[in-house]
Amino acid sequence: MPRFSLLVSLFAGLVSTALPLTPAFAQATEPLRGLILTSPGVYHNYALQTPTLAAGIAEHLNIQFDVSLAEVARWKNTDYGEGYDVLIYNLCMADETDARLIANMRRQTEVLGTPTVVLHCSMHSFRNTDLWWPMTGLQSRAHEPETALPQEHASNHPVLTGIPAQWTLGEDELYLNLAFASQPLLVSRALDGSAEVTAWLHTAGTTRVFGTTLGHSDTSVADTSYQRLIANGILHVTGNLGADGLPPENLSPVRHTDGVIDQLSAPEGVTFLGAEGQRCAFRRMALAVGPCYVGCTLHPLKWNAAADACRRDCETALPATADLVTACMPGN
Repeated sequence: MPRFSLLVSLFAGLVSTALPLTPAFAQATEPLRGLILTSPGVYHNYALQTPTLAAGIAEHLNIQFDVSLAEVARWKNTDYGEGYDVLIYNLCMADETDARLIANMRRQTEVLGTPTVVLHCSMHSFRNTDLWWPMTGLQSRAHEPETALPQEHASNHPVLTGIPAQWTLGEDELYLNLAFASQPLLVSRALDGSAEVTAWLHTAGTTRVFGTTLGHSDTSVADTSYQRLIANGILHVTGNLGADGLPPENLSPVRHTDGVIDQLSAPEGVTFLGAEGQRCAFRRMALAVGPCYVGCTLHPLKWNAAADACRRDCETALPATADLVTACMPGN
């Protein structure tokens, strides 16, 4: 599949701060190299979140990023992790079930040993299979409504350095845990009072993984504590986080006027949906399920749990994410 490359000009108006990083478990003389794998963005404004998060991470360590946007053929057929110190998955592929794709993505971490960070909807990606979550360390298929989300420390690990003990994200989703096989760092309380893990450490094969289900909204991604958490996670998985929660001196943040994203690659004709594309997708979803939702709400024999079940049935009429992306891609 053809790909195009764009220099940081795509993000020039959004990213002005840059920092270099270090190779895993070694003293770096150059920036760490990170690859961000992401999606066009139906439920998340990745056009804004990608440069926001990259710049925020670079406030805490020396790192440069490339971005791989919706390059499913690359992810399925190549060892794309080669040459990078860390892979950052910030994508949303909930409908995808391709076993070969999942196997090759896991291979980059479990076999090739590239340290890995998984964010938010990465845990809902491939959710209709049991093939992905053993690499991430947490399985989830559902979340509670977006709301203010207080966090509780579940550990005193250095990854939590700089994260307030009383930290509340203003707008985020709580992912409900189906299975968990990792070391918890943060938890948040569900509506029923249960503690749901929201940040953790995991080992896939012999490779370190850091994960968090946080990061749904633009507000969360711009939160400086969230950015510090992800930066600490990167330092940990690459073996560069000190007991004091700081990077080694050679990985201290560095100002770089050219920004922290070097290259963005994507299949020909594919770009981020952006805010307008998201609005297009939401309009299409509302048209698809709106009348059904109203019928559930007004039905005289459907109340409470019955109405909720009725609305869940309505969601089977939602357009596939891939169809929404195609229909709402800028220029289509």
